[in-house]
Amino acid sequence: MSRWRLPLLALAVASLLAGVGWGVGRWRETPLAPTSSTGALLYQVHCASCHGPEGRGDGSMAGNQRPRDFAARPWRFEPTPDSIKHVTRVGIPGAAMPAFGSSLSATDIDALAEHVHHLATQSPAKEEVPSENERLLRDAGFTDLRGAQPPPLTLTTSAGKTITLADLRSKLAILHFWGTGCVHCVKEIPPLQQLEKSRPGLVCLHVCTDEDVPAAAQKSLDRFAKDAVACTDTTGLGLARYEIHALPTAWLIAPDGKAIAKSTGARDWQSPAVLKLLDRWLPKEPVAGSR
Repeated sequence: MSRWRLPLLALAVASLLAGVGWGVGRWRETPLAPTSSTGALLYQVHCASCHGPEGRGDGSMAGNQRPRDFAARPWRFEPTPDSIKHVTRVGIPGAAMPAFGSSLSATDIDALAEHVHHLATQSPAKEEVPSENERLLRDAGFTDLRGAQPPPLTLTTSAGKTITLADLRSKLAILHFWGTGCVHCVKEIPPLQQLEKSRPGLVCLHVCTDEDVPAAAQKSLDRFAKDAVACTDTTGLGLARYEIHALPTAWLIAPDGKAIAKSTGARDWQSPAVLKLLDRWLPKEPVAGSR
């Protein structure tokens, strides 16, 4: 029996090592489960500077547009881990909330979303009463950008005129980004023209997104609205700066040159909610002159 002891011992050791190797391989193939410590660390690195260490919207870099207090209600969506993951991945277009889908792994986003959900639900929810301006923007379907500095933009018309944001000072401006093949875009242009005519302190610029030549953009626009003026951004930088991911998109710029809000998708520009919003920011004493 002793002569079999050594081979049997060697076989047992080999089997043990094979089992350990298989287990390690399986462990490496399986993603690490998100942990609360991982989510908390990711939050402090990526989020706390704006949202604050406890998610109260009081971070050192919060700026004029105060980030969400996670305990405040209502949210735009139900604050569940899945909905928080979605916003973490894609961000909020037009707002200061960036997209992390390309910079964080799916596992990290899961951990971060779970920590944000914890911050949002660890203490009793508090109802936040919106201000009048916040209510106007919400009712009209706009994303609040108040106080933000709009990106630089230089536009050209078919008449060869150059327009910058500085030329729009003292007026409430609508930057209407449209495309020649966008049905919803061209349907909005006549109502926007009516708004311009009925409100002397309002100016609307129709920025074509798929034509670089001003004359070509104007020719396309003339089929739908004879008196509207088409503009193009010949630098090609404006669309990226203004985060134009869908058409139509509109930015509201206050008479002082600061951004007010942004909207994406078709909009009823003659609705009571939109008219009330525009009238709120119209200059009290419009300066004579046109663009």
